[in-house]
Amino acid sequence: MFAAQVALLKLIIHPRADGFFSVPGGLFQLVLYYSLGFCLLISTRVTALWCLLVDAAQEHRWLQRLMPQLASTFLLVYCASRLFPTSFSDAPNLTWPASAWWVGLLALVVGMSCCFSMASIAPKSFWFQFIRTEWTTLLLAGVFPLSHFLVYTLIARSEGWLAAPTVAVVRFLLDFVYADVYTDFPARIVGTPNFVAIIDHLCAGYEGIAMITVFLMWYLHSFKRDFRFPAALLLFPLAAVLIWLSNCLRIAVLVGIGTSGHSEMVMEGFHANGGWICFILVSLGMVALARRSSVFCRSAARRTFTIDADSALVIPLLVMLAATLLTSAMSAGFPWLYPLRVLATTVAMALLWRQFRLDALAPRLFPVLAGVLVFVFWIVLVPASADADRAFEASLFAVPVVWSAAWIALRLAGAAVVIPIAEELAFRGYVPLFFRGGDHAFRPGGPIHWAPFIASSLLFGALHSFWFAGALAGAVYYLVRQRSGSLWDSIVAHGTTNLLLSLYVFASGHWSYW
Repeated sequence: MFAAQVALLKLIIHPRADGFFSVPGGLFQLVLYYSLGFCLLISTRVTALWCLLVDAAQEHRWLQRLMPQLASTFLLVYCASRLFPTSFSDAPNLTWPASAWWVGLLALVVGMSCCFSMASIAPKSFWFQFIRTEWTTLLLAGVFPLSHFLVYTLIARSEGWLAAPTVAVVRFLLDFVYADVYTDFPARIVGTPNFVAIIDHLCAGYEGIAMITVFLMWYLHSFKRDFRFPAALLLFPLAAVLIWLSNCLRIAVLVGIGTSGHSEMVMEGFHANGGWICFILVSLGMVALARRSSVFCRSAARRTFTIDADSALVIPLLVMLAATLLTSAMSAGFPWLYPLRVLATTVAMALLWRQFRLDALAPRLFPVLAGVLVFVFWIVLVPASADADRAFEASLFAVPVVWSAAWIALRLAGAAVVIPIAEELAFRGYVPLFFRGGDHAFRPGGPIHWAPFIASSLLFGALHSFWFAGALAGAVYYLVRQRSGSLWDSIVAHGTTNLLLSLYVFASGHWSYW
């Protein structure tokens, strides 16, 4: 019901406009960052908090709060319609002080709607206890929207504080390889006679510093008992310097790739993915340093590397995502390196296969029918792109037919076999275990556990470009496993969908579905 109300507000109210009407959009973005930050900070305790919420809501009489909640939502829509453009009206022509009254009333109604919504979910005693135990987390979550605000304030007002040092370091790195490096500090340009890069505000490193700061804050807060404070706080300036230097190295590599004649790879592959690669590497390096150094960690003894059965379920997906990031960085538009993703994921699954503890594969008709159903609504919900179809086909068949056929065969094997296994192990295997506290059994015909059902569906949708269709597909695959209790059934349903999509691609020429 709450999701439907949020969707209603999103559809009829359009606060994204100029002047006064741009303020609510910015506030919504800050609220979104705060919510994401809070979810990250409680991620290691989400199972315990969820159990407490369920216990508190068992005897809660939520129907008594339903009418006030619906009334406050109606008032929210009405007040917003007097201030912002809607789908059925233009921007209202309100002047001060009339608009001030509506702004105040809107703020009051938003607060009332939030309070009634929380009161509908659980009794007030639960929320008071929650605030008393999680007040530090509620405060720390404010760092997320604050860092977002500060980063873009710095970008707008810094006058290039980081741009000139970045150009200097990139010039220093390029001097090791090229004899004729060109720099223009006022214009923030660095490169070679064949290829130059302009270091604008977004490329200077502000975002990377903000991201690594937020990541370390989450990590140190989530595992605070393992670290020595205040010594662990030294990780923040160290990480900021390392992420900035890695950004300089990224730009130098980018110039080198462009100078070698692969400008398409720079623009369509490395430029978009190189920053994420640097961020992930620096993040993993900081975690390793924090864990292995006695300066930061309370028990920094060298540990043996082991993989338990639950963690093994998510590793093939992580390997697939890492391979996708790396191959995308080295691509020039067309994913010619896609077979490497399939190969890397297959190797990971082969090495860990015994730890997956899959039951015997039993052929059933229901998973196949569910896969057909997902294929049908995927075609209906996800539109094909004629431009993408033509570009894909032109690139695929511009090479000898042997290479095209080999690529298609590996792409088909990945879509119909490798990807369904890797994704189902993670989303219908690992995610339910995470939320259900280690319960390995889906009881056929038993009740649906809503937390893992919703989480796995939304995460699966987030992995796809069309998130709604992806979330709907994830929900169907979850219900397929719930029906029989077998993870193989959701794998078969997923594989059936992808196989039918591949056959549809061949028959229709809509290559954009690949």
